[in-house]
Amino acid sequence: MPTPETLAPRAAELLAGLIRIPTVSRPEGEPYDTAAFDAHVEALRSGFPLLAAACERETIGAHGQLWRWPGSEPDRAVVFMAHQDVVPALPSDGWSRDPFSGEIADGRVHGRGALDDKGDLVATLLAAETLLEEGYAPGPDVYFCLGDNEEVAGSSAVAMAQRLAAAGVRPEFVLDEGGAVAEEAFPGVKRPQAMVGLGEKGLLSVRLTVRSDGGHASAPPRVGAVDRLTEALGRLRRRPFPARLAPVTSGLLAHLGSRATGAMAPVLRAVAAAGPLGAGLLARLGGEPAALVRTTVAVTRLEGSEANNVLAARASAVLNLRLAPWDSVDSAVARLRRVIRDKRVELEILESNEPSPVSAPDAAPLGLLREALSVSHPHADLAPYVTLAATDARRFHGISRNVYRLAPLEMDAAERGRIHGVAESVRVEALGRGVVFYRELFSRL
Repeated sequence: MPTPETLAPRAAELLAGLIRIPTVSRPEGEPYDTAAFDAHVEALRSGFPLLAAACERETIGAHGQLWRWPGSEPDRAVVFMAHQDVVPALPSDGWSRDPFSGEIADGRVHGRGALDDKGDLVATLLAAETLLEEGYAPGPDVYFCLGDNEEVAGSSAVAMAQRLAAAGVRPEFVLDEGGAVAEEAFPGVKRPQAMVGLGEKGLLSVRLTVRSDGGHASAPPRVGAVDRLTEALGRLRRRPFPARLAPVTSGLLAHLGSRATGAMAPVLRAVAAAGPLGAGLLARLGGEPAALVRTTVAVTRLEGSEANNVLAARASAVLNLRLAPWDSVDSAVARLRRVIRDKRVELEILESNEPSPVSAPDAAPLGLLREALSVSHPHADLAPYVTLAATDARRFHGISRNVYRLAPLEMDAAERGRIHGVAESVRVEALGRGVVFYRELFSRL
């Protein structure tokens, strides 16, 4: 029986090869390295030859891959998702290694995509490949949806979900990235928590723009374009969205309270039971605790004058909002307008997605994930929550009642902070455990 220790080196080599292919996605309509994506698709076929031969393979969009591994019970289906694309990375950003070197050193595989999401992709496909080497055949049809533009909220996942819907496929469950086996998940909780997203927050990007006559900086007006814009941003900072506890978040806090030690145990249980007061307490902590209980607003881009001595004729800021389950795109936009209360501040929606539905926390497929984790990560607990980021999984709620988000890779707080950042890497040992998780899950289908 393969173990994490025996599977990890093979997974690391496969991952290193994929990292060396710079599949950086760009917004649809913008040029990108198509040759890199061509090479990546070929690397998937050559790196997992038995699986590629066993699957019916279809290209969706430019390079998205929809693979069907036929089972013995074609009236049943499950979906496993991962994405091939990554966000940009430049050595000049502060990387100590080439971000696309795929270097294996210090017990880690280094490079862009190691955690998001090529490590998870390798664990999924290698689990199937090694089971095929042992003569395994699945019960339900197994679909692998490998998107090529998840990082830019592209259309491949939408097209895949539509393709399955048109074929009458109703998966028993869908599993994508979006959670992790998180170490240091919460103060006072020593055991790692396998954070399984039952739903995810919505996404809204908005550009605020203020226009004026501009002019020479030696004679500034009382309120210029930049001044008016910064006043609007200040109002938004002083009046954040209200904090609330969704049922799944209350359940998460109660679960963490039962696992915490010391003074944090009663605190977490009290916060879970306190309703609005508990939500307010978490909101004041900021960071991840605050993101659990409210719609967040982050200023991500600012533009003004192009010269040091010229007043801006146009000043703009881009806001990135992550919408809590009880908010909507319309309600969030309406609140922004109410708080800004300045008609000279223009508001333009750049992109938007509503919050996803939340899957039931007591559905049978979640029990399968728990059983698989008990073998691959016996030191961890399963903890359902609402994923704070956006994933391709949100496109699949229309065809399945059970849509989950978990990449079964161990990550501490520092590692989670390197996703989309500098020095992204994954532990080789974590890859081995990830492969075991998927092998156990496949074996239970």
